Amino acid sequence: MNTIKYLAISSIAATALGAAAMAHGGHSNSEENAAGQPGDPKAVSSTVRIEAGEIKFDVRKLTFRVGQTVKFIVVNKGEQDHELTIGDHITQLEHRKTMAEMAEAEGGMSTGEMHGHSHAVGSAVTVKPGETKELVWQFTKPGSFEFACNFPGHAEAGMAGTIDIR
Repeated sequence: MNTIKYLAISSIAATALGAAAMAHGGHSNSEENAAGQPGDPKAVSSTVRIEAGEIKFDVRKLTFRVGQTVKFIVVNKGEQDHELTIGDHITQLEHRKTMAEMAEAEGGMSTGEMHGHSHAVGSAVTVKPGETKELVWQFTKPGSFEFACNFPGHAEAGMAGTIDIR
Protein backbone atom coordinates (compact mmCIF):
# COMPACT_ATOMS: atom_id res chain seq x y z
CA MET A 1 0.00 0.00 0.00
CA ASN A 2 2.85 2.40 0.82
CA THR A 3 4.40 1.73 -2.59
CA ILE A 4 1.17 2.72 -4.33
CA LYS A 5 0.96 5.97 -2.33
CA TYR A 6 4.62 6.73 -3.12
CA LEU A 7 4.07 6.11 -6.84
CA ALA A 8 0.95 8.28 -6.88
CA ILE A 9 2.73 11.16 -5.11
CA SER A 10 5.76 10.81 -7.40
CA SER A 11 3.49 10.89 -10.46
CA ILE A 12 1.71 14.03 -9.25
CA ALA A 13 5.04 15.74 -8.50
CA ALA A 14 6.45 14.85 -11.93
CA THR A 15 3.32 16.17 -13.64
CA ALA A 16 3.53 19.44 -11.70
CA LEU A 17 7.21 19.87 -12.57
CA GLY A 18 6.49 19.21 -16.23
CA ALA A 19 3.69 21.76 -16.25
CA ALA A 20 5.95 24.33 -14.60
CA ALA A 21 8.64 23.73 -17.23
CA MET A 22 6.11 24.15 -20.05
CA ALA A 23 4.89 27.40 -18.50
CA HIS A 24 8.39 28.73 -19.13
CA GLY A 25 8.37 27.88 -22.82
CA GLY A 26 9.44 24.27 -22.33
CA HIS A 27 12.72 24.92 -20.62
CA SER A 28 14.17 26.35 -17.45
CA ASN A 29 14.70 30.06 -17.09
CA SER A 30 16.58 30.12 -13.83
CA GLU A 31 16.77 33.35 -11.91
CA GLU A 32 20.48 32.90 -11.17
CA ASN A 33 23.40 31.37 -13.04
CA ALA A 34 27.21 31.38 -12.98
CA ALA A 35 27.29 34.91 -14.46
CA GLY A 36 25.13 36.47 -11.76
CA GLN A 37 21.48 37.21 -11.10
CA PRO A 38 18.63 39.47 -12.20
CA GLY A 39 19.44 43.03 -11.17
CA ASP A 40 17.47 45.72 -9.42
CA PRO A 41 16.39 48.31 -12.04
CA LYS A 42 16.98 51.05 -9.42
CA ALA A 43 20.64 49.98 -9.10
CA VAL A 44 21.60 50.16 -12.82
CA SER A 45 25.08 51.61 -13.22
CA SER A 46 25.51 51.02 -16.96
CA THR A 47 23.22 50.68 -19.98
CA VAL A 48 24.12 48.81 -23.16
CA ARG A 49 22.05 48.84 -26.34
CA ILE A 50 22.40 45.71 -28.46
CA GLU A 51 20.86 45.42 -31.91
CA ALA A 52 19.97 41.97 -33.20
CA GLY A 53 19.86 41.49 -36.96
CA GLU A 54 20.17 38.72 -39.51
CA ILE A 55 22.11 36.87 -37.98
CA LYS A 56 24.32 39.02 -35.80
CA PHE A 57 24.55 41.29 -32.80
CA ASP A 58 26.11 44.71 -33.34
CA VAL A 59 28.20 44.17 -30.18
CA ARG A 60 30.73 41.35 -29.78
CA LYS A 61 32.58 42.08 -26.54
CA LEU A 62 31.59 43.72 -23.25
CA THR A 63 33.50 44.38 -20.03
CA PHE A 64 32.04 45.16 -16.60
CA ARG A 65 33.03 45.10 -12.93
CA VAL A 66 31.99 42.53 -10.31
CA GLY A 67 28.82 43.76 -8.63
CA GLN A 68 27.85 46.01 -11.51
CA THR A 69 24.16 46.09 -12.51
CA VAL A 70 23.66 46.51 -16.25
CA LYS A 71 20.54 47.28 -18.25
CA PHE A 72 20.64 45.59 -21.65
CA ILE A 73 18.33 47.20 -24.20
CA VAL A 74 17.81 44.61 -26.92
CA VAL A 75 16.44 45.85 -30.25
CA ASN A 76 15.42 43.32 -32.90
CA LYS A 77 16.07 44.91 -36.30
CA GLY A 78 15.79 41.53 -38.00
CA GLU A 79 12.98 39.61 -39.65
CA GLN A 80 12.85 36.68 -37.22
CA ASP A 81 12.69 36.13 -33.47
CA HIS A 82 15.94 36.48 -31.53
CA GLU A 83 16.96 36.26 -27.92
CA LEU A 84 19.71 37.48 -25.65
CA THR A 85 20.80 34.94 -23.05
CA ILE A 86 23.52 35.66 -20.48
CA GLY A 87 25.52 32.79 -18.96
CA ASP A 88 28.70 30.79 -18.93
CA HIS A 89 29.67 28.53 -21.83
CA ILE A 90 27.97 25.45 -20.35
CA THR A 91 24.72 27.35 -19.75
CA GLN A 92 24.73 28.52 -23.38
CA LEU A 93 25.38 25.01 -24.73
CA GLU A 94 22.59 23.53 -22.59
CA HIS A 95 20.18 26.24 -23.71
CA ARG A 96 21.09 25.68 -27.38
CA LYS A 97 20.45 21.96 -26.99
CA THR A 98 17.04 22.61 -25.39
CA MET A 99 16.09 25.07 -28.12
CA ALA A 100 17.08 22.56 -30.83
CA GLU A 101 15.00 19.86 -29.12
CA MET A 102 12.02 22.23 -28.95
CA ALA A 103 12.31 23.05 -32.66
CA GLU A 104 12.57 19.35 -33.53
CA ALA A 105 9.56 18.49 -31.35
CA GLU A 106 7.58 21.12 -33.23
CA GLY A 107 8.35 19.48 -36.56
CA GLY A 108 11.36 21.55 -37.57
CA MET A 109 9.50 24.83 -37.34
CA SER A 110 11.35 28.06 -37.86
CA THR A 111 12.35 30.20 -34.87
CA GLY A 112 9.37 32.48 -35.27
CA GLU A 113 7.02 29.52 -35.05
CA MET A 114 8.36 27.92 -31.84
CA HIS A 115 5.10 27.94 -29.90
CA GLY A 116 5.25 28.97 -26.28
CA HIS A 117 8.87 30.06 -26.35
CA SER A 118 9.57 33.30 -24.59
CA HIS A 119 11.58 34.67 -21.73
CA ALA A 120 10.10 37.16 -19.32
CA VAL A 121 12.51 37.04 -16.38
CA GLY A 122 15.93 35.70 -15.50
CA SER A 123 18.97 35.58 -17.70
CA ALA A 124 17.26 35.80 -21.09
CA VAL A 125 14.87 37.90 -23.12
CA THR A 126 13.14 37.05 -26.40
CA VAL A 127 12.49 39.84 -28.91
CA LYS A 128 10.23 39.57 -31.92
CA PRO A 129 10.97 41.53 -35.12
CA GLY A 130 10.61 45.25 -34.47
CA GLU A 131 10.45 44.85 -30.69
CA THR A 132 12.70 46.37 -28.04
CA LYS A 133 12.99 44.74 -24.62
CA GLU A 134 15.15 45.25 -21.55
CA LEU A 135 17.04 42.84 -19.33
CA VAL A 136 18.61 44.04 -16.07
CA TRP A 137 21.45 41.84 -14.83
CA GLN A 138 23.88 42.02 -11.92
CA PHE A 139 27.27 40.38 -12.45
CA THR A 140 28.24 38.81 -9.10
CA LYS A 141 31.49 36.95 -9.94
CA PRO A 142 34.62 37.61 -11.95
CA GLY A 143 35.16 35.57 -15.09
CA SER A 144 34.48 35.24 -18.77
CA PHE A 145 30.85 34.78 -19.76
CA GLU A 146 28.83 34.82 -22.95
CA PHE A 147 25.74 36.37 -24.43
CA ALA A 148 24.05 34.60 -27.32
CA CYS A 149 20.94 34.03 -29.35
CA ASN A 150 20.26 30.34 -28.88
CA PHE A 151 17.55 29.87 -31.47
CA PRO A 152 18.74 26.93 -33.63
CA GLY A 153 21.73 27.91 -35.76
CA HIS A 154 21.95 31.54 -34.64
CA ALA A 155 24.86 31.35 -32.16
CA GLU A 156 26.66 28.89 -34.42
CA ALA A 157 26.41 31.47 -37.23
CA GLY A 158 28.06 34.07 -35.02
CA MET A 159 25.20 35.57 -33.04
CA ALA A 160 27.17 35.54 -29.78
CA GLY A 161 29.68 37.59 -27.85
CA THR A 162 31.77 37.63 -24.68
CA ILE A 163 31.35 39.41 -21.37
CA ASP A 164 34.45 39.84 -19.21
CA ILE A 165 33.82 40.57 -15.55
CA ARG A 166 36.75 41.94 -13.57
